[in-house]
Amino acid sequence: MRVGVVSRTDIPNALTVSRRILGYLKEGGVEAGVETDTALALGITEGNTELSELDCDLMVTVGGDGTILRAAMDMKNPSTPILGVNMGRRGFLSEVGAPEAEWALERVLEGDYAVEESLKVTGRCIDTEERFPDALNEVLVASSLPSKMLLLGLNVDGEHVTDIQADGAMVATPAGSTAYNMSAGGSVVAPAVKALSLTAVCPYSYFRSLVIPRESVVTVELLKPRSDAMAIIDGRAYVALKPRSRVECRLSPNVARFIRFRSFYSRIQKRIMTVQSP
Repeated sequence: MRVGVVSRTDIPNALTVSRRILGYLKEGGVEAGVETDTALALGITEGNTELSELDCDLMVTVGGDGTILRAAMDMKNPSTPILGVNMGRRGFLSEVGAPEAEWALERVLEGDYAVEESLKVTGRCIDTEERFPDALNEVLVASSLPSKMLLLGLNVDGEHVTDIQADGAMVATPAGSTAYNMSAGGSVVAPAVKALSLTAVCPYSYFRSLVIPRESVVTVELLKPRSDAMAIIDGRAYVALKPRSRVECRLSPNVARFIRFRSFYSRIQKRIMTVQSP
C-alpha cells in the first residue's frame, strides 16, 4: 500500500500530526507520498508530488473539511479512499481526531474498516458550455454582490418548480447536506439515501428545500436582465455568470470514498447535535 498525505500548512499542530503520521508509516515500512505544499512546509525537499499527480492507495488528509474538499477535487484518482484526520472545529467529513491518527492507520493497514461512498454533483453553464469541477458538497449559484438578492427560476427534469428571490440556490449531495445546505435550512440526508437537495439561500418566499432523486437534473436560471452572479463549487472554484445564464446540475459519474470506523448517526450526534464552544 502507498499512502498519500496532504495537510493544512497554516496550522502548526496539523504539520506536527503530519510528521507523526509519516513517522508511523516509515516505522511500519509503508511507502508514503507527500503533497508538494505539505512537503515544503515540513522541510521535505525530495519525493514530493503535486496533488493532481500523487499516486496512492489511500489519501490521508490532516486539517478540516476544507482540506478534504481540496483533496476530493484535485487528487489524481477521485475514487481513492480518504482518511480524514480532523484539526478543525467540526470536521464532519473527517473520521478521527489527531490523537487517533496512528490507531486509525493501524486499523486501515489491518483491513479493519468500512468504505462509505459519497455522491458528487457536476455542473455546467448551459449558455457558455463551461463545465465545472465535480463538487463533493454543493454547486451554489449566488449573487456576487453582498446583500443583493437574485431572481431565480428553479427547474427539475425540465419542469418548472418555482421562481424565487433569494441570495442564491444550491444543489447539494448527501455529504454536502451537513454543510452550507444545513445552514440554509435544508434537510440532512443520510449517505445511504442516494439523492440530491435543491435548497434556496435566504429566500423571500416559503420555498426552502427539496430532496430529489439522484437521477434528476436541476436547472437554475438567472431571470433578471441584469444579474451579478457566480457559480461556486465547494467554496473553491468560482465561475462568473452572465445575466440570463442557466446552470445545470446533475449527478456526477464519479464518487468520493471515505474510510469509516463509526456509523453516520454517531457522527451526527458528535459533530452536529453536541453544542461546541467557540
